[in-house]
Amino acid sequence: MTVREDHPPVILHASDNPLDVGRGLRLCRQILEDPKCSNRVLLVINHHAITAAPDLSNEDIPSGVSVYACETALKHHSISPESLASAIRTVPSGIVFLAEQQRSKAWYIRL
Repeated sequence: MTVREDHPPVILHASDNPLDVGRGLRLCRQILEDPKCSNRVLLVINHHAITAAPDLSNEDIPSGVSVYACETALKHHSISPESLASAIRTVPSGIVFLAEQQRSKAWYIRL
């Protein structure tokens, strides 16, 4: 069975626990391996979980996964966006980004 192109992306949201970032990346791989699920995963990192973002490298992020870091959380935790791996995108507000994606029919899972 192949992945249907019309499947919306799955959003994994790491918010409270920095350990959820690594767990989220492991779950991303499982989602992408299941042809009945989706071929795109968005890992959104904000709040306290943002402190794990600088430890990620480009190699940690599987193909098919887009990682988004909340600029508000980065600023609150004094983390420079330049300290993040080049594969990590930033968004002004993680919460607003989540709302926009859900309005576009993305499937949401909070870690």
